[in-house]
Amino acid sequence: MIVRIRLVSVLIILMSSTFVYAENKSNGIIGALIGKEASNWIGLENHGITIGGWMTGGINYNSANTPEGSNGPVSMTDRNGSVNLYQTDLFIEKAVNKGSSWDIGGRFDYMFGTDTRYTQASGNWDSYLLSKNSYYNMAIPQAYAEIFAPLAQGLSVKVGHFYTIMGYESVASTPNFFSSHTYSFKSSPFTTTGALFNIALNDEWGLNAGAVTGADNFNRDIGAWSQMSGLTWTHSQTGTSASLSVLSGDVYSIYPSQLMYYTAIFQQALGKWHYILQHDLGTQQNAVAQGQNADWYSIVQYMLYQATDEWGVGVRGEWFRDTNGVRYTYGKANYYAMTGGLNWKPKRWLMIRPEVRYDWSQAKIAPFDGGQRTGQFLMGVDAVIQF
Repeated sequence: MIVRIRLVSVLIILMSSTFVYAENKSNGIIGALIGKEASNWIGLENHGITIGGWMTGGINYNSANTPEGSNGPVSMTDRNGSVNLYQTDLFIEKAVNKGSSWDIGGRFDYMFGTDTRYTQASGNWDSYLLSKNSYYNMAIPQAYAEIFAPLAQGLSVKVGHFYTIMGYESVASTPNFFSSHTYSFKSSPFTTTGALFNIALNDEWGLNAGAVTGADNFNRDIGAWSQMSGLTWTHSQTGTSASLSVLSGDVYSIYPSQLMYYTAIFQQALGKWHYILQHDLGTQQNAVAQGQNADWYSIVQYMLYQATDEWGVGVRGEWFRDTNGVRYTYGKANYYAMTGGLNWKPKRWLMIRPEVRYDWSQAKIAPFDGGQRTGQFLMGVDAVIQF
């Protein structure tokens, strides 16, 4: 309750006050207000090191007015009728200089908020940073070193714990247009641990290849390794890009449990318009009782329009098929969702995202309002403040 009250106060102050500050090119509130980035305070910028972060908080209204306060099976923005701090992320990073010489860098992220329930890795990593009796928790979604080698068109390798290359939407709030997430996002891997190579084949093609300990896993079963790879193509003159990413390997080493997940994404930019088409497919051996295999797949489309530097509007539509009721607990089901939203950026460091969303389903068990409804209507708004 104290966190929610303080969050409301911060949002009201930031949205209603008229700060007097020297406008500069900083994307963070600290640099915008005092003209000096946090990295400059202790001289880190001279060494190519950046300190930053963001805070994301918001509220959702569910027309069903669920007694348990849940918007499930919608994830992350899953609490109804109360202001929540979704993410406070603090990071320190040294990005590698992808030039003509060798370089070494890395990144460390610490996250607190309600989203961390979904981003923790199983095993002895961040699953036990706080007790599980609260919607608020902590996570360390990234902690890796990166090495760049001036080979071919450029070769880099990440070693450690890092976000996957799967999917269009991001765990981090800042790159996402919408406040809420898709069903396919919730069903895809978030983090991986291991090594990932990236090589620029030429100006248009890039290749990823690595070995990781599976989806959202640190060392739960260290013998169950997976391969994660991907191919990307970008044509700058036409604004067209496409990618295919695959994660494949056993979930457990003691019995056949291969998980295969792929994401295919097509993007087309045309002036102020941006269209995205994403298709996901997942299969897993022995995912259900009696050794039954499971599969799920989805199609998501986005149409975004950036009217001005401050205003953007977008729509998103999704169909998600849970063939065996493994990704969600309502049996064999089809889930559908339509979302419309705005992006308002009154300052470089502040983004406000109101949205409306309607979900409906064809499921063995009604998934909404504690098993009472086959659909639900949500209205939500959040604010993303960059430091």
